[in-house]
Amino acid sequence: MKYEVLKRSHLKRNILIAVVVVAIISAIILNFTRAKYRTTQSMPLIQGTINFSPSDLNLMAVYLNKNGETISSDKVPHVGYTLNTEQSICEVNDVKDETIEIVYENGLLNFNGLRNKGTKCTAYFDLIPDDQAPTVSIATSSSDDTSVTVTANASDNIGIYYYYFQLDNGEEIRSEENIYTFDGLIKDSVHTITVRVEDAAGNEASATDEVTVGLRARDVILAHYQTVLTRTSFSSTVRNTTTGTIYKSANESQYDDFGEVYYFAGNPTDNWFQFGTNSSGQPLYWRIVRINGDGSIRLIYNGTSTNQTGDSTMINTNQEFNSSYNNNMYVGYMYQSGQVHGLTTNSSIKTIIDEWYLDNLADEADDLDGNAGFCGDRTPYSGSGTGTSSTDYAAHNRLVNSKNPSFKCMDKDNDLYTTPGSSEGNGALKVTPGDNDSTPTPIGLITADEAAYAGGVVGSNNTSYYLYNKAYYWTMSPLGFDSSPVVLIVYNNGFLGAGYNVTYTAGVRPVINLRADVAISSGDGSASNPYVIAT
Repeated sequence: MKYEVLKRSHLKRNILIAVVVVAIISAIILNFTRAKYRTTQSMPLIQGTINFSPSDLNLMAVYLNKNGETISSDKVPHVGYTLNTEQSICEVNDVKDETIEIVYENGLLNFNGLRNKGTKCTAYFDLIPDDQAPTVSIATSSSDDTSVTVTANASDNIGIYYYYFQLDNGEEIRSEENIYTFDGLIKDSVHTITVRVEDAAGNEASATDEVTVGLRARDVILAHYQTVLTRTSFSSTVRNTTTGTIYKSANESQYDDFGEVYYFAGNPTDNWFQFGTNSSGQPLYWRIVRINGDGSIRLIYNGTSTNQTGDSTMINTNQEFNSSYNNNMYVGYMYQSGQVHGLTTNSSIKTIIDEWYLDNLADEADDLDGNAGFCGDRTPYSGSGTGTSSTDYAAHNRLVNSKNPSFKCMDKDNDLYTTPGSSEGNGALKVTPGDNDSTPTPIGLITADEAAYAGGVVGSNNTSYYLYNKAYYWTMSPLGFDSSPVVLIVYNNGFLGAGYNVTYTAGVRPVINLRADVAISSGDGSASNPYVIAT
């Protein structure tokens, strides 16, 4: 019995010891945890950085003096205001601390001379007077098939305070950043993007764009160019280096048959594209001429490397446009006796281009657009355009008389060369007219109007724009007929003008249109890193 009592006493003692040990360990853990997770922050100073806890400094309030009214704010303004140094103070125990200097730089408050725990500061900011409205344009891109990233390219004499992003008629999303991504969208769905910008004084500007969801060449290309310019005069050549620059239609009169056009002019070094291989397995290099109104990308051939000029930039160096010259009809990329816009016979140059296409690019047909087309405008400006009637064609009036080129095709039903089944144009781009061989050939030539947009001028030399290759080559734009038919040529000195007639021999630089929905996998457009589409 005595033994049992002793056993119970030992048990009680052991329990008490265990409780004490657990309590000690818990206290140690709690203290370590508090020390580890005690909130500290750092504040950038003019010289050095001071570590502080929330109890050391309290920014009690921020006030904005705006248009005669003082407004409380939750944040320090990032632009459009100056610090009111007379009103802004720091206090310790309700007494102003004269040793603290409050500095406002780049949208941040810095405190110089902070020494005491419990310092409380109040900051006042004065609006910078401003009655100038900002400007804004939109660039959109997709990094995948379910999102659209919107970049607002905005400027203001003082600075943009807020960006507002809107998808279709949804709620505006406010941000201090100029980039916003809408995600969770459906591939190939079409949306209207609106961006509104506001400066601190409340001046506003907005822009709207329509975008199709999914990674597309147009979006990727446009995102690379920070400078977007317009041109309204085409009477002088463009010779300057325009790297980082893309041009766009100044107004609807400069649209093509599908919509707004972006194009290159002058001497850019960043409009290179690698697409396809030739029959020998060599990669083919091109220059981007423009982004068509339907989003397709127009390219002109430049050979099998990016450092080539002269003959190597062309598929044929000694090619006539047509083998006969005694009739107006021979100005046509295709022609028919007695018809201004006939399509029953291929020109000599179309036959050569089609053969090259079948040998080198037919395997890439899925990436090519046959609907955007190529304009061989045969609309007469004067004369009948048939037989041996003296005729000036519309390009003569646009490019010689008025210096006013056009991306539109005047008679697109007949002269916009597209592939069979296209919703636009003549549907005549196939190997053989009629029904003998209906294989589509979505390939053509540059127009003289496109050369003018690129920086050429009819009757002038230009050796400093990207279409100059130190060689003669054909456009597909008829100029006129006066005893023989004449089609415009780019000369070996960059001169844009008339050849002797269509039997004159010059080089051939094919032009293609990449589909609007092709995706670019890499490249920045430079000669060393050209754009490449995803495969």
